[in-house]
Amino acid sequence: MLRIRFCRKAVLAGVTAAFMIGGASAQAETTLDKIRSQGVIRIAFTNEAPFAYAQPNGELTGVVIEVLHHVFDDMGVKDFDGGLTTFGGLIPGLKAGRFDLVTSSIYIKPDRCKQVAFVEPLYVLGDGIAVKTGNPRKIHSYADVAADSAIKLAYTVGGTGITDNAKAMGVKAEQLVAVPDDHSGYAAVQAGRVDGFANPAVILETELRALKDPNVERASPFEQPVENGKPRYGFASFAVRLEDQDLLSELNKRLTTFRTTPEFTAIMNKYGFTKDDMVPPGVTTAKICAG
Repeated sequence: MLRIRFCRKAVLAGVTAAFMIGGASAQAETTLDKIRSQGVIRIAFTNEAPFAYAQPNGELTGVVIEVLHHVFDDMGVKDFDGGLTTFGGLIPGLKAGRFDLVTSSIYIKPDRCKQVAFVEPLYVLGDGIAVKTGNPRKIHSYADVAADSAIKLAYTVGGTGITDNAKAMGVKAEQLVAVPDDHSGYAAVQAGRVDGFANPAVILETELRALKDPNVERASPFEQPVENGKPRYGFASFAVRLEDQDLLSELNKRLTTFRTTPEFTAIMNKYGFTKDDMVPPGVTTAKICAG
């Protein structure tokens, strides 16, 4: 049974000390070797349902946690050390060695591919916008936002997929308002500081249901941005450090096999993903990174 716990400084300090004592042999150990020998992997998450989030008892759950359970189970990895961070802190924390793997809804993007190594895509993510009940600004697309320069749209700092889509549809930079986290985005809508809060649709739906605020709703219908005849969807996955190619290879081997199983489909459905959110045939990380 997989056990999941939060990172604590004492745990990480102990690991660091073990490396220092080990000397040259420890330095030669790869991240994959370390994960296998210790039975622990340090994962970064942003507390976003339905991806990876903490339950009241402190354990992590979510679609990516369940997928990781199946991927790592046969490797003998029985513990996850969950490191809570902001979205903007995911890649810097990974590169700095605070985490071994990044979870959450991080989009595979060419500029990010230069910084970290992405596992093959897990799912497709479209956009959604939270607005005041009744949608007073009649926002049903990014084009609607672009058509009225007075409209302000919030987004979570670090999540460039949303802002890229908005700008591609003509939204001006001065219309976009960065907030530190999702909670701040909904609070900004509630207070009238912005007219909408944009987020991946499956996150938006999950969070609005949990919020249970009758004064905030999801803009419906919402038109996904289309550029050159193709919808601008985001493809999301895990990420590891560029130098951890053996870990990347192992994850890809296990994940691509697991994606074809009924168990994978069942997990996705459990957390609200449908067949429309599955990765289309022929879409690979290499192609996405190439632009």
